[in-house]
Amino acid sequence: MTKTPKASLIIACYKHTDYLEKILYSLLNQNFKHFEIIIAEDGEYAPMLELTSKFKGKFEFPIKHLQHEDKGFRKTIIVNAAALASSSEYLIFIDGDCVLHHEFVGRHFKRRERGVVLAGRRIMLNENTTTHLTINDIKKRSFEKQSYLSKEYTVKERKRGLYIPFIYHILNQFAKHYYAYGSNFSIHKADFFAVNGYDETIIGRGLEDVNLTERFLMMKYKIKRLTYEAIQFHLHHSSDPVPHSPEREYLISHPTSFYAENGVVKAKH
Repeated sequence: MTKTPKASLIIACYKHTDYLEKILYSLLNQNFKHFEIIIAEDGEYAPMLELTSKFKGKFEFPIKHLQHEDKGFRKTIIVNAAALASSSEYLIFIDGDCVLHHEFVGRHFKRRERGVVLAGRRIMLNENTTTHLTINDIKKRSFEKQSYLSKEYTVKERKRGLYIPFIYHILNQFAKHYYAYGSNFSIHKADFFAVNGYDETIIGRGLEDVNLTERFLMMKYKIKRLTYEAIQFHLHHSSDPVPHSPEREYLISHPTSFYAENGVVKAKH
């Protein structure tokens, strides 16, 4: 085991212990092993700590588990804290409802570049598939096969599960404006810190990733597609409506500076 991980995988999560357990089993499948896991829990739910303790010693590096008081959706704050707690120079971000293909971490790490944000997408599993997805399906990687989804999903839905990394350069030769969403993106830590991470004034679900992407673009970072190689499967769940007013939505989506005044580094008043 190397002393320092080559990458840090940050998982933003809230209370779904069953989902987190499946994610951790999918991480045991990864062909690339030299990464640390940081649980960025947007709350203080004791069963989450109990779950991560079950996986003690199963990975190359100890799992780090960060919590803060449950005061509503404050993902921006806990994810920034996780970035600060990371030991590597490369950060990979996912949400706590996305099970990963066995090459997910490795492909993010392989494609890394300074000044580049790698962004993938996810297969949206329906309620029936989510309910019947077992730990054994994950251990055997059967859920990664096209046949696993063939009965209930369209070709368009299934194709996001195709592992065809050789088209990476072709995709990015013609790709236009592409957003980085918090469930599937990666970046060098120095580049994340250069924009001061997430804007922590954004409280409540929605648009925090839009704001971050717009600031990446203001910083002249390239956003490259990692479709068809950094594959993830989104577990079905209900979602609360976005709480922001139209005026607030506009302000969040149109930042005036690449640097978040209240981000990883807090503004002094």
